[in-house]
Amino acid sequence: MDLSILEKRGIGLKIAESLKREPELLEISLRILEKADLNTNSFKNFIRYTREIGLREGKPFDEIFEKEGLFAILNNENMSGKTKGEELMNRLYNLRYPLWSKKQANFQKLRNKFRAETGGEIIFPDFAEGNSFKISFTIKNGTDIEKIEETIAKAMPLLEESLMEIKENS
Repeated sequence: MDLSILEKRGIGLKIAESLKREPELLEISLRILEKADLNTNSFKNFIRYTREIGLREGKPFDEIFEKEGLFAILNNENMSGKTKGEELMNRLYNLRYPLWSKKQANFQKLRNKFRAETGGEIIFPDFAEGNSFKISFTIKNGTDIEKIEETIAKAMPLLEESLMEIKENS
């Protein structure tokens, strides 16, 4: 097995040595590095996420990657190496942290809907810490000030939905 790609990508000796003790993970890592661009930190996260997912799932890595469509990303000729790396890491992150990923997606939907309906912005706390959120509007003139109350009244159901989302599981 040609490990020179690890050195070319700046992967440290410590990581390379740990991969040698896990032949299945080493094989998948080399396949990933051949086709996807990952910087050193992304590669470290790749290793960590893959190990943690493997422990949780109790299945071989290649079976998990195949089922989740991760190999399909690598074989997609329409994607650049950088895009493959980004998509791979996004999917692994979502697979590793399914509840948090779902919550983030819900926050984004609410943000987008609020912005579309009101022109304002909902600001959720980092990592959903706390049980509140902020709203923000840009005011350029007196007309904007006059419309604020009406805009907020119209958005009340969306604000209530946002509050329920932030308080869920907190």
